[in-house]
Amino acid sequence: MFDRALRFFTVRIIVTLATVMALAALIACGSTAPGDTAAPSADAQPATAVPASDAGSGPAPTAVPTQAAALAQTADRGRYGGVVPMHDYAFPNLIFHPHEFTNQLKNVSGIYNGLLEYNAETDDPYDITGDLAESWELLPDGVTYVFHLHEHAIWQDGTPVTAEDIIFSMNSIVDTEENRPVTLTLAPFYSPGNARAIDDHTVEIRTTNPAPDFIPMLATDVFKMVAKAWIESGVDTNKWENGMGSGPFLPTNIAKDVSLELERNPNYWKEGLPYIDGSIHYTISDKGTALGAYRTGQVLINTWPATNLSNAEVIELQKSDADTLDVYLIPNSSFLGTLINTTIEPFDDPRVRRAMHLAVDRSEFRSIFGGGVAPVGTPFPPDTWFGRTEEAALQLPGYRSGPDGGKHPDDIAEARRLLAEAGVPEDFEVNIMARTVVEYVDLAQLLSDQLRRHLGWTANVQPIDSATGITRYKENDYQLGAQGTAILVGEPDPLLTLVFMPGGLWIQWSGWEAPPRFQDRFTAQSQELDRTKRAAILREMEDWLLTEDPGPLLVYYWSFRDAVVNKQIKNYHMPASLVVQLKHENIWCDPAC
Repeated sequence: MFDRALRFFTVRIIVTLATVMALAALIACGSTAPGDTAAPSADAQPATAVPASDAGSGPAPTAVPTQAAALAQTADRGRYGGVVPMHDYAFPNLIFHPHEFTNQLKNVSGIYNGLLEYNAETDDPYDITGDLAESWELLPDGVTYVFHLHEHAIWQDGTPVTAEDIIFSMNSIVDTEENRPVTLTLAPFYSPGNARAIDDHTVEIRTTNPAPDFIPMLATDVFKMVAKAWIESGVDTNKWENGMGSGPFLPTNIAKDVSLELERNPNYWKEGLPYIDGSIHYTISDKGTALGAYRTGQVLINTWPATNLSNAEVIELQKSDADTLDVYLIPNSSFLGTLINTTIEPFDDPRVRRAMHLAVDRSEFRSIFGGGVAPVGTPFPPDTWFGRTEEAALQLPGYRSGPDGGKHPDDIAEARRLLAEAGVPEDFEVNIMARTVVEYVDLAQLLSDQLRRHLGWTANVQPIDSATGITRYKENDYQLGAQGTAILVGEPDPLLTLVFMPGGLWIQWSGWEAPPRFQDRFTAQSQELDRTKRAAILREMEDWLLTEDPGPLLVYYWSFRDAVVNKQIKNYHMPASLVVQLKHENIWCDPAC
């Protein structure tokens, strides 16, 4: 149904007077303390700020023109200046080290660079280009990569970026002694000690085996490079104001639960970039308020492709005209479902997890939240080279419909049998935690209703703010949680390492452990260069999840995620996933913002 082709839609957002009034009520918050930033007023013009320093001030690397000269040389490429107000769907946890990413990457990405990146200036969403690396090559052994760094790249304190910094960063990314909820997805391909400096600007990195997904993963915004001296200085690297990378923007003001601000790095080593003076990330979790902010130009773009709007609501936007906004829908970039705490009874029993898999009516979730077009929630995204077809999936237990179009009665009967066998009482009571972002609360409410109808359970929905919910996930302080996950990029290894393999985020949050056979199959497929053979191994892994144990999650549907972009924003291109092109160094405003 869906392939790697990405779909583009343009819309104009229309909201009711009540929505505008809600926006005004939320953001009319009075005076703020020094250093705080109020959310935008419903009546005010888009927020602007004075750049922290004049163009060209401060030292510039020898081989690069000053900022003023760069602007003059490349003025025909875009419009410079202005601070872009951005919509942030949830305020992040106050942990801003780039390798401790859960949901702050959308805010810190512009402070740092990676070795590689997905090209933000092309319509090909899968075009990978250099970031700190000027070029790279794979040696004939199939596991050794040589990266040639830009010789004039500097950290924001003016010191040069060296190969030793890259080696330090790669080791930090896979440091099992530290909190690495997402970056550890690189661990199956890279181990500390597998990198060496050839010279100050050339680094050799060996993967543990041939890894076709290594470069696509490394190019995402997740794997940021950091200065060795910065980490070793003893500064608190989790504090917003202490962030120090090599990227186009510097962290400035922060107002908890309200906003974060970035300003242009006047000595950025990339000639002519960034175009804008900075950005303000306004936290707006209420859907109506967010729509009002987009409609009135109070926000011009979201920090990353998540707006708290469901697929159905985004599809409604497509029915409006395209005078004001462009909406980009990214398929198969994330899934929505339920996270299961497998460390507690009765969810430590695979029979209980399988019973829930059978009892959930995914067609109902898709109809209400997926607009009827979101792909069905198989463990691997359907209609991709490594996933089964949607048509085949809809014939399987747990996915098939009954004669009346509703839930198949045989699936409900088998689910009840498994629960009885596991000793779960018919009047079982459970709590579903739901962070108050995207469609989680609504998903939890529908799940509660389905568990009541199909299993006789009492399921209590517990809304909770996003930061507290993430903390509770880390502490395994929950039973079930309405949750989704953004996949780094649309290949098997990023999905498997994040959700099913030791060290992955969902494993840390759920306590589930894949059996040895499953882990062995992962290793085999990750090294297989023949795509047909690799797909066969992956099918075996998915079949086990579908018939034996769904693991730590129940997937309801593969969600579109959406980027809403005011037409005033120029040079924006469709990203390949939620975690690429987040530095915003290439966008500009016309007319000026």
